[in-house]
Amino acid sequence: MRPKSKKASKGGKDAHLYTIGPSHKKCGNVLKRKYPKQLVTSTTGMPDFVIIRKNKAPQFTELKPCRLAKNQRASYKSMYLSQTQERKNSWLIKHGMHVSMIYYNKSGKRFRFSREVKLTSKNYKSFCFSTPWEKRIDPDDLFKP
Repeated sequence: MRPKSKKASKGGKDAHLYTIGPSHKKCGNVLKRKYPKQLVTSTTGMPDFVIIRKNKAPQFTELKPCRLAKNQRASYKSMYLSQTQERKNSWLIKHGMHVSMIYYNKSGKRFRFSREVKLTSKNYKSFCFSTPWEKRIDPDDLFKP
């Protein structure tokens, strides 16, 4: 794969800033007016998986790395929710959606997944990067039986 040039990178950012972003925002507003009693949201910051069950509300699951090698931790930015994800998950929780987190440890080609943790309005801040370190949850604790 060839390296991105600065011009191509700037073009992509400009396209998102001036075309993609505004068009998504306007379309979202049109859809919100068209479906006033439905939840209409963009995919920016949305959780990784959406589980749609018959006759039930959708379930959203966010997957985050904990360890990428035997003793190597993932970066803290990737282990916790970004500001965009934080806002979106807060919005989903506020509107009664089921949102959960799963962490994984990677060792070679093998993956080990933590138990699924349901995010609530009281505990979701402990999974956010913007929260002070002392108040964040340690993902390693989720792998303990």
